[in-house]
Amino acid sequence: AAAALPCEAGSYSNKTNLDSAGGCEDCPEGHACTTGIVAPVACRAGTFAFGSRNAVCKPCRAGTYQIATGTDRCLPCGRGSFCPIGASLELPAACELGTYPNATDSDGLPDCLPCTSGSFCPGGAAPPTRCAPGTFASSAKQSVCKMCAAGTYQDGTGATRCRDCDGGHYCTEGVSAPLPCPHPLGSGRGSVTCSVCKRDYYLLDSSADPADIFENPTRHCKRCPPDADCSTRGTTLETLGVPPGFWRASNLTTELHKCVASDHCSGSGPVAEVSRLRLAASGSDDRIDAAAREGCNAGHTGPRCEWCKSHSGYFDRAQRGCVDCPVASMRLFNLAGVVLAVAATGALFYLAITRVAIFGRAGARTAHRLTHVEVRVGFQPKLKVLISFYQIAGTLGPVYGVRLHEDFTRWMDIMDAISFDFLGLTYPDACIGSMRARLLISALWPCAAFLLIAAAIACHAFAQWLLSDRTDNLRRDLVRATQSRLIYWAILVAYLVLPSVSRSIFKSRQCESYDVDVFSGERRSYLVADLTVLCSADDDEYRGLDAYFWAFFVLWPVLVPLSFLALLLQIRRDVRAQRVSPVARACRFLWRDYDPAAGFLFWEVIDLVRKLFLASLVLFLDPEHGSSNMQRLFFAILVSGFYLVVLAFARPFKRSEDLYFAGTANFFLMCCFASGVVIQLCEGAAYGDDMCHTLVGFESARNASEFVVALTATMLALLLFVVLFKTISAARAPTIRLASSGRHPVLELPPECSFHGFISHAWGTGQDQTHTVVRQLQLLLPGVKIWLDVDNLDDVGRLEESVADSATFIIFLSVGYFKSFNCRRELYAGLASKRPFIVVHEADVAKGGASIAALKAECRESCVEVAPPAYPSYRGPDEMLARVFEEADPIVWVRVNAFQLETIKEIALRMLRQVPYYALHTSELAQGVMVPGEIGPRGFTGLVVTILVCRDNKGALDVAKEVKAEAQVGRRSAAPQSIELRYADVALKGSGPAAIRAGSSLSKSVSLIRSGSRLSQSASPTPAIKGRIVLLLYLTDRTFLDEDGSVARLVQAAMDRRIVIAPVAEQEPSRGGVPFRNFFQQTPQVLQQPPYKLFDTLAVPLYSSQEHRKVSLRHVLRGMGAEPCDAGFLRQHWQRLCRRMAVFQSGRGMLNVPLTAAALACSRCCLTQTHRRRINPSTADRSEVCDTAVRMASLSEPAAASPQTHSLTETELAAPRQPGLLKRSASYHEGLVVDREEGDEEAGRVVESLNLRREVVRQASNKLSTQPHRAPPPGPSRVDSHEGMAIERIVGSQRRIARIRAAQEKRLVRTRVRTVEAEPPSEEVGR
Repeated sequence: AAAALPCEAGSYSNKTNLDSAGGCEDCPEGHACTTGIVAPVACRAGTFAFGSRNAVCKPCRAGTYQIATGTDRCLPCGRGSFCPIGASLELPAACELGTYPNATDSDGLPDCLPCTSGSFCPGGAAPPTRCAPGTFASSAKQSVCKMCAAGTYQDGTGATRCRDCDGGHYCTEGVSAPLPCPHPLGSGRGSVTCSVCKRDYYLLDSSADPADIFENPTRHCKRCPPDADCSTRGTTLETLGVPPGFWRASNLTTELHKCVASDHCSGSGPVAEVSRLRLAASGSDDRIDAAAREGCNAGHTGPRCEWCKSHSGYFDRAQRGCVDCPVASMRLFNLAGVVLAVAATGALFYLAITRVAIFGRAGARTAHRLTHVEVRVGFQPKLKVLISFYQIAGTLGPVYGVRLHEDFTRWMDIMDAISFDFLGLTYPDACIGSMRARLLISALWPCAAFLLIAAAIACHAFAQWLLSDRTDNLRRDLVRATQSRLIYWAILVAYLVLPSVSRSIFKSRQCESYDVDVFSGERRSYLVADLTVLCSADDDEYRGLDAYFWAFFVLWPVLVPLSFLALLLQIRRDVRAQRVSPVARACRFLWRDYDPAAGFLFWEVIDLVRKLFLASLVLFLDPEHGSSNMQRLFFAILVSGFYLVVLAFARPFKRSEDLYFAGTANFFLMCCFASGVVIQLCEGAAYGDDMCHTLVGFESARNASEFVVALTATMLALLLFVVLFKTISAARAPTIRLASSGRHPVLELPPECSFHGFISHAWGTGQDQTHTVVRQLQLLLPGVKIWLDVDNLDDVGRLEESVADSATFIIFLSVGYFKSFNCRRELYAGLASKRPFIVVHEADVAKGGASIAALKAECRESCVEVAPPAYPSYRGPDEMLARVFEEADPIVWVRVNAFQLETIKEIALRMLRQVPYYALHTSELAQGVMVPGEIGPRGFTGLVVTILVCRDNKGALDVAKEVKAEAQVGRRSAAPQSIELRYADVALKGSGPAAIRAGSSLSKSVSLIRSGSRLSQSASPTPAIKGRIVLLLYLTDRTFLDEDGSVARLVQAAMDRRIVIAPVAEQEPSRGGVPFRNFFQQTPQVLQQPPYKLFDTLAVPLYSSQEHRKVSLRHVLRGMGAEPCDAGFLRQHWQRLCRRMAVFQSGRGMLNVPLTAAALACSRCCLTQTHRRRINPSTADRSEVCDTAVRMASLSEPAAASPQTHSLTETELAAPRQPGLLKRSASYHEGLVVDREEGDEEAGRVVESLNLRREVVRQASNKLSTQPHRAPPPGPSRVDSHEGMAIERIVGSQRRIARIRAAQEKRLVRTRVRTVEAEPPSEEVGR
């Protein structure tokens, strides 16, 4: 057997009889097993065996040790100890500080090496260690790393140096990263702490402790003010940047003010501490310059650089800098020029109103129109509103601190001119002298102006005295007139200059405050008018202004309104009673525009106080800071809004347009003040750049300035528009005026009366009429006071007192008046009080009227009381009859509008004669009264007119003579030979071309008078008819009832010839006047129906009373085509053109087409067909054929089954009540028919065009007749004639068609029309 083998190294076994190596076990960790060992051996101290199957134990490496046995690893040697290879213990270090040992030598002792930079070596056996963050080792052989110094940091390891601290951060000692500065502090590079403010912030106090700044950053660092420059870190209050165009009062303030008016704010360099130097230099002549290191260009100083260093210059806002003062001689020249310009303008206006009448008739007419326009338009209240508006709007800058954009400086100068700030316009304030001298001149120059005016008035009165007979009465009159003129001019001057003078007075108290020290809150106030004066008790010049200010304040803003109030209190009774006393007339500027009866006599004082408050008194609100904040603007808006509401409810103006204009002006003022708020918001330094757009939507203050300028310009344009509109419509005002001057009459009341008239009437028959009289008087005579029972009767027992309280006694006579007991009481009271009687007579029996004889009989029967209580000395009916009927002719009451106006005018004229003013000035009523728009004198110019009258129309010739006489009354009346009166039967007897001149209206028609009639039997030659021809038809109860019916035949003949018919209806029963409806019974039906329709022409009523008959004749002349005598050149020619265009004047547009066509056809010997029967001219006498053709084309029987041609016969005229029918032929309705086979194409086109135009006229007439009824124009009218009103509406269209029709008729004459057929009416048309 083989020998036994030992276990391999690294394994062991204590067993026997092992047959292989697999029976050996591995040596465990920390042990060693040699070959053939029975048990593992543990490693000794200083050795180790890592893992299993170790044959031997390894020694510990250098720097490690193991004190235990049987371990698998060694332990690291601690700092400051030394462990050689195989060490079982930590040995003490052997290297010095700053060095470290190397690897262990064979002897076990290491070499000590120096420690490298960026690391440290604690000595002994410790190895080098890298420096931690926040530390550094700048050199080798360092035992420790040094900490980074304050202001540096190190964020890495093994550093040899530290980094500087970044900007905006701070670094304490040994920090590994920079620390950010707290908001809003900043720092520079390498800063130890944060003691400055970052960009866009400034340090309030540069002397503050940095530690305190760091601990309380928000208390020391403030955000940069608007418009200031804080772009540099570390900006302080003293070094705050001021950009060009801005100014600040000192280097201790944060307020920056924009130089709106000056271009000389440099904004560069440190700003002087004005607050500390201002008073110290008060003894110097140039006090501002002592503190004027505030960033202004050379030659400029003061707040916002708006003062000049030179005493010979002044700051001009228009030039935006200092300019030289005008030479001394220019001062008086400028002032005198302004005064002379104003005086010359006033003198020219005065001459234009009062002296233009001396230049002949044209001058008189112009003077009348100027006066009328002035009265109608009412320039005074509108100018007062406009001046007040600009006087207040012009204070936006000087009073409210609202500085408009520089581009609108000239417009502000215009506003100052309108506000009568003459001193500011004539010479610069700064060139006048000291503030005391300026205040004296501003407050006293109106007094000097008034003294000059007074001297001129006195010289004028003295000259009148020298040129007169120097009587005592004239002297007294001149003295009273001079006193009145002086009072008037004193009021006018005081009213115009009061706001501007008051504002000049308040300039001595108007200060503007600037912040000069944010630490102490100190502010400095400068007098705006003189920046060399401080608003302080320490300033001697400012203290010296107190006495002047209070003296002039009492003189102007206090005494002037009180004086106006005292004058109005003195005249209030006279004005309310409409008694124009000399003092009241002199003060008319204060009360004439308002309604004193409604209690608004003192409204001018109220408006004046409002204007004073807004223009000057508002300066009492915060005198130092009011111009820089919005307090004044806020109160101005409140006051303007409140006044607008009061104005809307009170309605103090007499004219409604003045009220609307004043309300608009006040609303515009509110808008201006609101825009001022916007401007201050947009320009305020306390707001950012975007605040203006964010708050109000404007991009800049310029937009708000444009809005203000637009409002003020619109106000001026609005006034011009209103004045122009009222001037154009002045002539249309339906109010009673004096015919001599065109002015409204003076409605002065006697001292003992409260009413101008007492109207007495019977309730049953005169109630409605008297109401109409009173309402018309109140409408046409504004301000008249009439006592009417329904308005003023409170106690029927006090009727007598009411009669005595009236200046006149108006009686409306109707049936039953004298039978009324109360009416007789009123009559007796009128007799007792000796009031003048104005009697109005109702003559229409159907309306409760009666004849004068019947009323006299009623008076004798009823007025029989003996000693009535109201009039104990009554002497019976004879006294009553004498006062009522014989003292003055009764005024006839007429209802037709144009004639009713004459009744109202006559009543008003008799009332005005009892006014005390006109009792002394009777010449003003000598020409009576007038109403603009009423019908005036008329005549024919450059035209021969022939008026035809029917011989059997009784009274027509007399009326024609009256018409002819009336046509010669006007200033441009016709010559006597231009109007001819002729009998119609003689004029129309010869109707051929030989008797009628070419060009007359009769040369285009054919007479209908048959040869067998009585009118054509005369063999005497007939003179030719010239010019315009008119047939005057006088309508009475017997007009168409003549024996042979010649009147109707002549009317028919005239209408066939298109002669104008002028119907005149008599209204006096004694002369044949009957109600108009009677004429429909007596007039033949043939004249009432188409194509004649006689009564479509409005008949002019003819009255017997003088005032109404004149109007009737003028209306007759107007119907004949007469022109107004006062018409201008253009109006004359326009009316002539319209007359010439109206070819068909008969029947107001009647188109008798078939008759004309038939007549033209007969004149050409053409074939005419009537009822489809052709007449051959070769088989009959030509004249008979023509006569028959014309009559057959015009007339037809009422029965359509068997129509027969006929003319007017004596039988029909003798029985006018039998129904007759005169119709147009079917061709009028269906148009002219042309035989195409026998006629040529040209004639066909002409007739077709004529038919088309006729259809257009007919459709227009039908359409307009369905429209609502429109009130007729002034003049006679028949209310129940709807068809006549329709004709009035389409008269324009008919005139144009008439002109076209005339031209086409000429073409028909020239055209060879072979056949003109008048198609007969069908059965339906006949029915």
